[in-house]
Amino acid sequence: MLYHMGIDVHDEFCSFQHIDSEGSLGLSEHVPTDKHSIVNLLKQLDDPVTITFEAGRNYWWLHELFANQPNVSQVNVVDPRRSRNLAKELSVLSGYGRAKNDDIDAEMLAEQTRRGLAPTIHVPTAEQLEMRTVCRHRFTSVINCTRAKNTVHSILAMHGSKARIKDLLTTDLMMRRKINKSLPYYVLFIIDDLIARINLIDKQIETCTQKLEQMLPESHPQMQILLSHPGIGPVLGRMMHTEILETTYFNEPKYLISYSGLAPIENESAGRKGVVKLNRHCNYYLKYAFVESAHHCKDHVKYRKKYELDVRKHGKIIAKLNLARRIAKTVYWMLTRQQLYRS
Repeated sequence: MLYHMGIDVHDEFCSFQHIDSEGSLGLSEHVPTDKHSIVNLLKQLDDPVTITFEAGRNYWWLHELFANQPNVSQVNVVDPRRSRNLAKELSVLSGYGRAKNDDIDAEMLAEQTRRGLAPTIHVPTAEQLEMRTVCRHRFTSVINCTRAKNTVHSILAMHGSKARIKDLLTTDLMMRRKINKSLPYYVLFIIDDLIARINLIDKQIETCTQKLEQMLPESHPQMQILLSHPGIGPVLGRMMHTEILETTYFNEPKYLISYSGLAPIENESAGRKGVVKLNRHCNYYLKYAFVESAHHCKDHVKYRKKYELDVRKHGKIIAKLNLARRIAKTVYWMLTRQQLYRS
């Protein structure tokens, strides 16, 4: 008989619910969220079992832990949003109504696997996770650096002054005195603090970039394919590669477009069109990469005519999103066929 176990994972503890292939309840336990306690619980099981839990912030090490256990036949990490929608309906079918607690949540996760409904996600390997995490860290560092620079400009504008960041970063004392001449003391204090922060983040970005160049150089086969597309440089290319990983996870280009948050959602009822908007439940890093590449290649000979036509019909924002979708489709086929860009 095949057994299934659902786990409702929290930072401090996990709720385990064991069921058989008929849906009958078995072992139900609450254990601390640490390797020793979880392994001891799994040792109590006599037969192989499938494990199902949601993708929270601690999902990766749990997946690695379960995958290495001899009595675990399969590990399913599911999408939280889609899984919770399924759990609401399964809870009603199971007789719980709209009741909700940790034990019911764990049981509904196991029930999804038993019924073959579990909306599983791809779990990256250790190498893929390393590249993706470093790439995201660099992206976040750039955002923090830009935010600090914008704060400097905002404070200076509040006091009727303006200066270039590179002038504030200079060690030329005469230049600094000229800029700081008419500013109050507290403004100088805040600006000096922000400039020190910008200097530190710039160094961290440089170190992070060097690390990425070692892990994913431009000579990498996948990078060469991505860099052949206009508007895609090393930074955007690495982001696309680490977020997509393998195009085999997407059966068609439309699934990559949807995953990137570029597929429009239209609410229509009784023949009346509703608001058209983008799906906010998406991969924000990949969405940024495709939109930014569209910004850089909108004047390319292949894309300029269609982009300008879209600008006249829909405006610049819609035109850029349409171009980003075209780029996502092109990148999908480039990576699938392992071909360089052909204009």
